[in-house]
Amino acid sequence: MLTVGKLLQKTRIERGLTLIQAEKHTRVRRRYLSAIENEDWKLFTSQVYIAGVIRSYASFLGLDPEKAMAYFRRDYEKKEHTTFNKKLPRLQFLPETQKLVIGAFSVIILFFVFYFGYQINLYLSPPKITIIAPDKHAFRNVEKITIVGQTQSESVVTIFGEELFPNEFGIFEYDYPLQKGTNTLEIHIKGANGKVTSHTEQYSLE
Repeated sequence: MLTVGKLLQKTRIERGLTLIQAEKHTRVRRRYLSAIENEDWKLFTSQVYIAGVIRSYASFLGLDPEKAMAYFRRDYEKKEHTTFNKKLPRLQFLPETQKLVIGAFSVIILFFVFYFGYQINLYLSPPKITIIAPDKHAFRNVEKITIVGQTQSESVVTIFGEELFPNEFGIFEYDYPLQKGTNTLEIHIKGANGKVTSHTEQYSLE
Protein backbone atom coordinates (compact mmCIF):
# COMPACT_ATOMS: atom_id res chain seq x y z
CA MET A 1 0.00 0.00 0.00
CA LEU A 2 1.31 3.43 -0.95
CA THR A 3 2.04 5.60 2.07
CA VAL A 4 2.96 9.27 2.30
CA GLY A 5 6.60 8.42 2.92
CA LYS A 6 6.77 6.06 -0.06
CA LEU A 7 4.92 8.59 -2.23
CA LEU A 8 7.40 11.36 -1.46
CA GLN A 9 10.44 9.13 -1.78
CA LYS A 10 9.20 7.58 -5.04
CA THR A 11 8.48 11.00 -6.55
CA ARG A 12 11.87 12.37 -5.49
CA ILE A 13 13.72 9.42 -7.04
CA GLU A 14 11.69 9.62 -10.24
CA ARG A 15 12.65 13.27 -10.57
CA GLY A 16 16.31 12.42 -10.04
CA LEU A 17 16.60 14.54 -6.91
CA THR A 18 18.74 13.91 -3.85
CA LEU A 19 17.89 14.69 -0.25
CA ILE A 20 20.64 17.31 -0.34
CA GLN A 21 18.87 19.11 -3.19
CA ALA A 22 15.54 18.82 -1.40
CA GLU A 23 17.11 20.21 1.77
CA LYS A 24 18.47 23.22 -0.12
CA HIS A 25 15.13 24.12 -1.71
CA THR A 26 12.78 23.38 1.20
CA ARG A 27 15.08 24.75 3.92
CA VAL A 28 14.31 21.63 5.94
CA ARG A 29 17.16 19.50 7.27
CA ARG A 30 17.65 16.30 5.30
CA ARG A 31 17.36 14.15 8.42
CA TYR A 32 13.78 15.37 8.81
CA LEU A 33 13.06 14.77 5.12
CA SER A 34 14.51 11.29 5.47
CA ALA A 35 12.38 10.71 8.58
CA ILE A 36 9.28 11.69 6.59
CA GLU A 37 10.18 9.26 3.81
CA ASN A 38 10.80 6.50 6.36
CA GLU A 39 7.76 7.56 8.40
CA ASP A 40 9.83 7.86 11.54
CA TRP A 41 7.42 10.15 13.37
CA LYS A 42 9.19 9.88 16.73
CA LEU A 43 11.84 12.32 15.52
CA PHE A 44 9.27 15.12 15.46
CA THR A 45 7.64 17.08 18.25
CA SER A 46 4.06 17.20 16.98
CA GLN A 47 1.68 16.33 14.20
CA VAL A 48 1.52 20.00 13.24
CA TYR A 49 5.28 20.07 12.67
CA ILE A 50 5.08 16.93 10.52
CA ALA A 51 2.23 18.42 8.47
CA GLY A 52 4.27 21.54 7.77
CA VAL A 53 7.24 19.52 6.52
CA ILE A 54 5.04 17.26 4.37
CA ARG A 55 3.30 20.21 2.73
CA SER A 56 6.61 21.92 1.98
CA TYR A 57 8.22 18.73 0.68
CA ALA A 58 5.21 17.83 -1.49
CA SER A 59 5.08 21.30 -3.03
CA PHE A 60 8.78 21.12 -3.88
CA LEU A 61 8.27 17.76 -5.60
CA GLY A 62 5.33 19.09 -7.60
CA LEU A 63 2.75 17.06 -5.71
CA ASP A 64 -0.57 18.25 -4.36
CA PRO A 65 0.12 19.01 -0.67
CA GLU A 66 -3.46 18.07 0.24
CA LYS A 67 -3.10 14.69 -1.46
CA ALA A 68 0.08 14.02 0.50
CA MET A 69 -1.68 15.08 3.70
CA ALA A 70 -4.55 12.69 2.95
CA TYR A 71 -2.07 9.81 2.83
CA PHE A 72 -0.50 11.01 6.07
CA ARG A 73 -3.79 11.34 7.95
CA ARG A 74 -4.86 7.87 6.84
CA ASP A 75 -1.59 6.32 8.05
CA TYR A 76 -1.36 8.44 11.18
CA GLU A 77 -4.82 7.45 12.40
CA LYS A 78 -3.64 3.85 12.44
CA LYS A 79 -0.72 4.83 14.65
CA GLU A 80 -2.29 7.20 17.15
CA HIS A 81 -0.08 5.73 19.84
CA THR A 82 2.93 7.45 18.24
CA THR A 83 4.96 9.34 20.82
CA PHE A 84 6.71 12.45 19.64
CA ASN A 85 10.06 13.80 20.67
CA LYS A 86 9.39 15.90 23.78
CA LYS A 87 12.41 18.05 23.16
CA LEU A 88 11.52 20.81 20.77
CA PRO A 89 14.22 20.90 18.09
CA ARG A 90 16.00 24.15 17.51
CA LEU A 91 15.29 25.93 14.28
CA GLN A 92 17.12 23.90 11.70
CA PHE A 93 18.71 26.56 9.58
CA LEU A 94 20.89 25.52 6.70
CA PRO A 95 24.49 26.76 6.68
CA GLU A 96 23.59 29.41 4.07
CA THR A 97 20.68 30.63 6.17
CA GLN A 98 22.80 30.62 9.31
CA LYS A 99 25.34 32.83 7.57
CA LEU A 100 22.60 35.25 6.49
CA VAL A 101 21.10 35.40 9.99
CA ILE A 102 24.49 35.85 11.65
CA GLY A 103 25.45 38.43 9.05
CA ALA A 104 22.24 40.40 9.60
CA PHE A 105 22.70 40.42 13.38
CA SER A 106 26.34 41.46 12.95
CA VAL A 107 25.34 44.39 10.74
CA ILE A 108 22.69 45.50 13.26
CA ILE A 109 25.13 45.25 16.16
CA LEU A 110 27.84 47.14 14.25
CA PHE A 111 25.31 49.84 13.34
CA PHE A 112 24.39 50.42 16.98
CA VAL A 113 28.05 50.34 18.06
CA PHE A 114 29.01 52.97 15.49
CA TYR A 115 25.88 55.02 16.17
CA PHE A 116 26.42 55.19 19.92
CA GLY A 117 30.13 55.73 19.38
CA TYR A 118 29.32 58.65 17.10
CA GLN A 119 26.86 60.10 19.64
CA ILE A 120 29.40 59.77 22.46
CA ASN A 121 32.04 61.42 20.29
CA LEU A 122 29.65 64.29 19.58
CA TYR A 123 28.93 64.69 23.27
CA LEU A 124 32.57 64.71 24.30
CA SER A 125 33.81 66.91 21.43
CA PRO A 126 33.67 70.73 21.37
CA PRO A 127 30.96 72.13 19.08
CA LYS A 128 31.80 72.71 15.43
CA ILE A 129 30.96 75.87 13.52
CA THR A 130 30.38 76.58 9.85
CA ILE A 131 30.12 80.11 8.46
CA ILE A 132 27.40 80.06 5.83
CA ALA A 133 27.40 83.76 4.92
CA PRO A 134 28.87 86.01 3.78
CA ASP A 135 30.84 84.05 1.20
CA LYS A 136 33.46 86.79 0.77
CA HIS A 137 35.73 88.78 3.08
CA ALA A 138 36.26 92.08 1.25
CA PHE A 139 33.53 94.74 1.01
CA ARG A 140 32.89 98.24 -0.30
CA ASN A 141 30.30 100.84 0.57
CA VAL A 142 28.57 98.88 3.33
CA GLU A 143 28.06 99.73 6.97
CA LYS A 144 27.47 96.23 8.22
CA ILE A 145 27.25 92.62 7.12
CA THR A 146 25.08 89.78 8.38
CA ILE A 147 26.99 86.80 9.67
CA VAL A 148 25.11 83.53 9.28
CA GLY A 149 26.60 80.47 10.93
CA GLN A 150 25.63 76.98 11.91
CA THR A 151 26.56 74.92 14.96
CA GLN A 152 24.87 72.54 17.37
CA SER A 153 21.30 73.61 18.13
CA GLU A 154 21.77 73.46 21.91
CA SER A 155 24.90 75.62 21.90
CA VAL A 156 25.26 79.20 23.10
CA VAL A 157 27.05 81.56 20.70
CA THR A 158 28.83 84.61 22.11
CA ILE A 159 30.00 87.49 19.90
CA PHE A 160 31.42 90.62 21.54
CA GLY A 161 29.70 89.66 24.80
CA GLU A 162 26.29 89.20 23.19
CA GLU A 163 24.75 85.76 23.57
CA LEU A 164 22.96 84.24 20.61
CA PHE A 165 20.83 81.11 20.64
CA PRO A 166 20.77 79.02 17.44
CA ASN A 167 17.43 77.79 16.11
CA GLU A 168 16.40 74.14 15.93
CA PHE A 169 18.69 73.67 12.91
CA GLY A 170 21.67 75.25 14.66
CA ILE A 171 21.48 78.44 12.57
CA PHE A 172 22.38 81.80 14.12
CA GLU A 173 22.69 85.34 12.72
CA TYR A 174 24.63 88.42 13.80
CA ASP A 175 24.73 91.91 12.29
CA TYR A 176 28.38 92.93 12.26
CA PRO A 177 29.19 96.65 11.71
CA LEU A 178 32.34 97.20 9.65
CA GLN A 179 34.98 99.91 9.94
CA LYS A 180 37.54 100.95 7.37
CA GLY A 181 40.38 98.47 7.15
CA THR A 182 40.55 95.01 8.68
CA ASN A 183 37.84 93.86 11.06
CA THR A 184 38.40 90.83 13.26
CA LEU A 185 35.36 88.88 14.40
CA GLU A 186 35.71 86.41 17.26
CA ILE A 187 32.99 83.84 17.83
CA HIS A 188 32.85 81.70 20.96
CA ILE A 189 30.55 78.69 21.11
CA LYS A 190 29.76 76.75 24.26
CA GLY A 191 28.21 73.34 23.64
CA ALA A 192 25.68 71.51 25.78
CA ASN A 193 28.56 69.42 27.14
CA GLY A 194 30.36 72.55 28.38
CA LYS A 195 33.07 72.36 25.72
CA VAL A 196 34.02 75.67 24.09
CA THR A 197 35.08 76.39 20.53
CA SER A 198 36.58 79.72 19.43
CA HIS A 199 36.47 80.81 15.81
CA THR A 200 37.97 83.89 14.14
CA GLU A 201 37.02 85.55 10.84
CA GLN A 202 38.49 88.67 9.26
CA TYR A 203 36.62 91.06 6.97
CA SER A 204 37.96 94.15 5.24
CA LEU A 205 36.17 97.35 4.24
CA GLU A 206 37.73 99.54 1.57
